[in-house]
Amino acid sequence: MQPADPVLVVSPRYAEDVAAVVNEAGFRAIPVRRPEESVAQIEAEPLRMVVVDARGALTQGLAIARALGPTVQARLGTLLMLLSRTDGDAALAAHDAGATSVLISPFGRDALVNALRLTARQAQRLADAAAAVGEGGEGGPEFGAQDRLTGLATGEQLERWLAGLLAAPLPQPMVVIALGVGRLAPINAAYGRDVADQVLSAVAERLTQIVAQRNSSAPRHELRLLARLAAAEFALGMATSAKLEDTETLAAAMSAALALPFVIGDHVIHLSGRAGIARMDTIGPMSSREMAATLLRRAASALAHARTQEAGTVSLFKLDPAGDPLTRMANLEADLHRAINEGGINLLFQPQMCLATGTIIAVEALVRWEHPVLGLLPAETVLETAASAELAVRLGRHIRARAMQQAARWTGALAGLSISVNVTAADLADPRFQQALEMALGNSGLARDRLVLEVTEGALIDDVRGAARMLEGLRASGLRVALDDFGTGFSSLSWLARLPIDTIKFDRSFTLGLTASARERLVVETLVSLSKRLGLSVVVEGVEDDAQMAAARHAGADSVQGYRVAPPLDVAALAGFVGTWTKASLAATSRRQL
Repeated sequence: MQPADPVLVVSPRYAEDVAAVVNEAGFRAIPVRRPEESVAQIEAEPLRMVVVDARGALTQGLAIARALGPTVQARLGTLLMLLSRTDGDAALAAHDAGATSVLISPFGRDALVNALRLTARQAQRLADAAAAVGEGGEGGPEFGAQDRLTGLATGEQLERWLAGLLAAPLPQPMVVIALGVGRLAPINAAYGRDVADQVLSAVAERLTQIVAQRNSSAPRHELRLLARLAAAEFALGMATSAKLEDTETLAAAMSAALALPFVIGDHVIHLSGRAGIARMDTIGPMSSREMAATLLRRAASALAHARTQEAGTVSLFKLDPAGDPLTRMANLEADLHRAINEGGINLLFQPQMCLATGTIIAVEALVRWEHPVLGLLPAETVLETAASAELAVRLGRHIRARAMQQAARWTGALAGLSISVNVTAADLADPRFQQALEMALGNSGLARDRLVLEVTEGALIDDVRGAARMLEGLRASGLRVALDDFGTGFSSLSWLARLPIDTIKFDRSFTLGLTASARERLVVETLVSLSKRLGLSVVVEGVEDDAQMAAARHAGADSVQGYRVAPPLDVAALAGFVGTWTKASLAATSRRQL
């Protein structure tokens, strides 16, 4: 702290007198009398030194310290509390409330000036120590008060902040929004921890901007604190009188912000977000700390429920007589183990249509898990659960084996269809991947030329040469390889020349470009043309309407996949669809020839 630095002075009785001494000590006093003013002031300015005068108002002073303490601690600041002589035995209570030092009356002006200057030196020493820790890269948690990666508050700080506000004499309604970041596990596996850390920093920055932008339309005295709870979870605490609809809108905006692409160096990263909301009005009487902990737990519970839904879902916590969703989700990994063992993981198949003939020529196998309690889970949730439970390799083997076994038994209209199965970064890192694949293929009886391995760009990043050697060996054995989701990751043209692939599948982002501006359309058409000149087959994914179908044909694509053709189907529905579609397409072709 330097002279003329601002010092917040909170004194229900003697604000002007204490402020005069603060100014005399060489600081700039900001005096306030009411608790709500103190909270608003510390949120409005980057204050690191606070004086709380609790003389004659101990209960109110302790409540103010609880409200301001977490913010002061997060800023590596100091809080000096002034106590009456009759309240001298409350020094420990003051410390527990957030005070870093205490001065007990009677004291003169000189004693208060010295206490202020010593308190300022303490704040400066904390800041210097934190800076040294930042340069050296090591240190204890007493210095690294904020989350080191993102600069946000930690979960512990958020809980203390909530408890402090809830302990105020007239606390505002409290709300917590818990936000989960999806697809971070495969990003970490594909690109490494450094890139994943950069992604998290970018997520924190984007969320901070969203929260700041919406403060202008928030209620006048609304307070907010954004924190990082875990590797891929954030939370926003709010003291607000806003309507529930406004809170849900904010949560949806935060979740939607994660769905926009993140550019990290040469990588274009696509994430997803889900949110859970908990409100204080759902909590019964309890202490402020218990209420804060309950709010956070219930927001996490609502988020756990949202994770079982599609990306972008915002879930509101509700008391559930059937059990806490968070508790149910804690068992999800064990349930996945059981589902794999007992054959509870099923498959759907999405058709691909040849643009030249109009016939269905292939299908992609997609995972489907109907959880006995949570219902149908999104594929993203299944894959993330597998990754967190270290089941990714086992799940991949299980899905591929099931897909090959089913396809080998197909007859009639399905008999000649190729089937695509996904290969992840975890699969390519598995030293027994090729051996396990060959064994499963042999046991299934599926013809080699019907199997296509779809590998995403992200799965190749860690060891391109090693992956290329493995894929070349698989191709030499008669299997085909497709580069899946082109456009969602590294998106380098070098992939097209360097990798031993047969097919490239353009992601939906490219599909949208086909019917966008002339410039975007030219880019996509050029990439399709380049792929064709390299001898690659081109599949356009995410085709949802006639305009996109026509644009894909005009661009020179070989085949399309998407809801315009068909959604993912079970085997029975697939057989009926392909038979009907084949007859219709052949009839249409005949009419055109006439």
